Amino acid sequence: MSKTIFIDDQQSWDRVAEALAPEPLLALDTESNSLYAYQEQVCLIQIAAGEDIFLLDPLAVSDLSALGSLLANPSITIVAHGSDYDVRCLHRDYGFTVRSLFDTELAARFLGIPRTNLSSVLEGILGVGIPKSRALQTSDWGRRPLSQPAVEYAASDVQYLLKLAGDLQGRLATLRRLDWVTEECQRLEQVRQSPPDPPETAMLRVKGSSRLGPRDLAVLKELFLFREEEARRMDCPPFRVLTNEALLTLVGSPDLELHQVRGLPGGIARRSGDLIREAIQRGTTGPEVLRPARARDNPWGPESNARLRSLKGWRTRHGALLDLDPALLWPAASLERLALHWNGSAAQYIDGGAHEVRDWQRREFSQELRTALVQAYEEDDSSREYPPGPLTR
Repeated sequence: MSKTIFIDDQQSWDRVAEALAPEPLLALDTESNSLYAYQEQVCLIQIAAGEDIFLLDPLAVSDLSALGSLLANPSITIVAHGSDYDVRCLHRDYGFTVRSLFDTELAARFLGIPRTNLSSVLEGILGVGIPKSRALQTSDWGRRPLSQPAVEYAASDVQYLLKLAGDLQGRLATLRRLDWVTEECQRLEQVRQSPPDPPETAMLRVKGSSRLGPRDLAVLKELFLFREEEARRMDCPPFRVLTNEALLTLVGSPDLELHQVRGLPGGIARRSGDLIREAIQRGTTGPEVLRPARARDNPWGPESNARLRSLKGWRTRHGALLDLDPALLWPAASLERLALHWNGSAAQYIDGGAHEVRDWQRREFSQELRTALVQAYEEDDSSREYPPGPLTR
């Protein structure tokens, strides 16, 4: 029977951390408040060792250096599920790195399991169910005290991970894919949070902004800047100030009554309505904003597109033979590069030096890919006539 211990004082954590130091395996998960704060932070850290589950409150425990030591210890395997976000957040908030990661979500993908969310994998592999709630998943993990359902939900995310890892590792070893996942996990240990783009760049990713002209882009820029500043002041995500839909509505209908704008909360409209109008006015009268020019040189022609289709066909067929997602077998960026130019090199490894190509992929598939490349380029040589039409990638 698992025992869950909530840790919200330094002395208790120091004692637990010392007891965890000799453990060969630790399960790990985190919960953050990205839906409720302008600058998100880790609000709960779940750790499982043996039959015990520890819920560490980083908002109450000031010195977490012992956790960093545990995560960086190469003698301790850290088991997590879908750990990309956890690894990024722990490094962003504390500078922690993970040295010996085993990601059960990655493992499930390399076993050809179609649904790799934790509850599906646990049910399919171990036959156990865990409580899942969209409301709890998206709740404010920075609020205290945590409800009992929240505690149970958080604990369940690590309760069975160690047993699951052992089962998945055995299956991977049988299929001779364990070293594949090991390398993928080593790469995952290196992921980091990217710095945010400046507003002038971020605003161009608003869906629908590509249709806007220079004057409307100027209005969008000013509204975007207002939204960022207001979100920072309120300590909330920008979408809680103005949704992207509301931004575009105001750009297209600047004279619309604010209470009629969908995606603009009434409280924001009443409290900051004048600031919104001022932002629209600055965009209307200030300098226009030009979208960065797109590169006109398009290297893709009928022949290279045909070669890319042929290479992706090889990858799809090979994925079907191995019962794996084809995207796992060889990176699309490398296939695109090879479709554009391949010198027929007989080098041992295809696309040598490309960072995105894994060592295990080179070992397992270089020979088959070379054969597929020869075929793709031979087809190109034997069929040079293509009907005109739009390029597709």
